[in-house]
Amino acid sequence: MLNRRKLLKGAAVAAVLAPLGFPGAAFAQESLNWFVNADLSGPAAYSSAAEAEGIQDFVAWKNAQGGIRDRKINVTVMDTGFQPSVSVANFNKAVAGGRLDFVYADSTGMVQGVTPENNSTYKIYMGGGSQASELADPSKYPYYFINGATYGQQMLALVRYIDQNRKGDEKPKLAIVHSSAAFGRDGIELAQKEAEKLGIEVVLLQQTKMTESDVSAFALAVRQAAPTHVIFHGYAMGVWPEVMRLVRDYGMDDVQFMGTVWQNEREKIMELGDVADGLIGVAMYNIKTEGSDGEMMKVIDEIHRKKKPNYDGYVTIGYLDGWLDAMMASVATEKLIDEGKEINGDNLVAAVNSLKDWDTGGIIESPVTFKNNAIGLARIFKWDMKNNWNPEPISDWMYVE
Repeated sequence: MLNRRKLLKGAAVAAVLAPLGFPGAAFAQESLNWFVNADLSGPAAYSSAAEAEGIQDFVAWKNAQGGIRDRKINVTVMDTGFQPSVSVANFNKAVAGGRLDFVYADSTGMVQGVTPENNSTYKIYMGGGSQASELADPSKYPYYFINGATYGQQMLALVRYIDQNRKGDEKPKLAIVHSSAAFGRDGIELAQKEAEKLGIEVVLLQQTKMTESDVSAFALAVRQAAPTHVIFHGYAMGVWPEVMRLVRDYGMDDVQFMGTVWQNEREKIMELGDVADGLIGVAMYNIKTEGSDGEMMKVIDEIHRKKKPNYDGYVTIGYLDGWLDAMMASVATEKLIDEGKEINGDNLVAAVNSLKDWDTGGIIESPVTFKNNAIGLARIFKWDMKNNWNPEPISDWMYVE
């Protein structure tokens, strides 16, 4: 993980190579410049710092192989504290410093903030930690790609799972507890309409801050609503675990708790203990590297074992999010070089969109074809405490319409 307020510039990437056991490499072509905004000190630091780490590890690994077609990747990481104003200011500093070939955004707010000028002036290919539904719109956000299912698609997948797994004549009652952050509000109306269409009664829509000092009122609201299912959305690891624990303390043992992607980091789930056993989540990636047949997952597994002697074979969601975005930028850049085309935002966007049935090397265990600048694939799983907290798939990979 990156330390608080740590800034890694392109020249420092060489220093990352040694601890990973990668040899140095000589480069004959012009370098490529990547810029990463990440929350290293704020409420999303656990996942966001891992995203930056995933990008840096990919860059170290790729550079050790000779870079992207003999071009070295320089990467700069800056802390945002998960504040959109800081993210935008960092971006402006980065573009003022020279050409950028790829930018990684830490939040929906950053993408929204830089897009008008990026569309008109800079035209830089972008990825990031946001799966906001709004951003899967090439007419408004032509340079941003979502490397998974949008938040709206994740919410739809969970609501449809509830419907498809009714027991007999059960009439599900759904509570949705979500944060007031931009990504926490995303997909709520969509999920509510889908639930109503499927005959699932929405008995509670409860909004909270992303972090709260006292969640007892929210847990009481869930108790009074008496749902059969509760979906948590728009959090890192604050608020929802405490709500879930209090609801269990009220004796509501039959309630099925569910969560979208950022509520499902395995290390944090394990810390919750038995209260999280049976929690249902949405997966965008396969987090188990140990025993994977995927070539890219084998690389990630090797990197983690070199860095962490006690690595248990499971990688964080944030790390894979960053690695996959870096991988997409790399594959697109290679494609342009091979075709003799200029490396710019428009051409990179076209190159990514041209990927059909793309093999991610085991990160997503299904062929990838992009639609509306997004991958759109998801899988439902359940946490199993008795099986070493393995996320057990309970659905196939599916494209969520």
